[in-house]
Amino acid sequence: MADARDSTKDVPDFFEESPGPKTTGWLRRSLNFGKRITVENAEGSQDPQISLPEQDTQELSLFEMELSDNSRGEKTRVQRPPTRFVLKFDNGMQHTLGETPGIIGVRPSSAQDMPGMHRISLEDPSGTVALDHLEFGNRNGVFWVKDLKSVNGTVVEEPGTRPLQCIPFDTYSLVRSSRVTIGAVSFTLH
Repeated sequence: MADARDSTKDVPDFFEESPGPKTTGWLRRSLNFGKRITVENAEGSQDPQISLPEQDTQELSLFEMELSDNSRGEKTRVQRPPTRFVLKFDNGMQHTLGETPGIIGVRPSSAQDMPGMHRISLEDPSGTVALDHLEFGNRNGVFWVKDLKSVNGTVVEEPGTRPLQCIPFDTYSLVRSSRVTIGAVSFTLH
């Protein structure tokens, strides 16, 4: 067996794996993982943006990285109060709404209503408003409406635009001062 070769000698050097710690150290430095290296510039002040590749960074776990990010003294986000909307109906009735979704119709409120749903019961002598005519809600500070497949439909008119007939079960986001007509009853969003 003179032709028998050692299989490891046929593999070129560039296929051999390099040791892990050197690679991860280089990768960590190039991606700025771990602690930042502060370098003093000519004036003697420290510049945290400059990192020298020949200096090793301290190895940190993801938990330690998150802790260091949280302890930088960054401003915490201020919680905004919930957005409030006012529905002003043509008959003078007015409802202030918050985050709770709800339904508008002629069905009176009852104990059978779903908890967490706001119900606005209307009086409609003309009979054009359905029992459950319109669903509404507030998503990320934007008021929306959805026609619940009522016979007489829902029309939405934003300021400066033409009236739009709502497609049943499609959600329509509204801006303040929009006018919504359900049957013969209308309200303005404030």
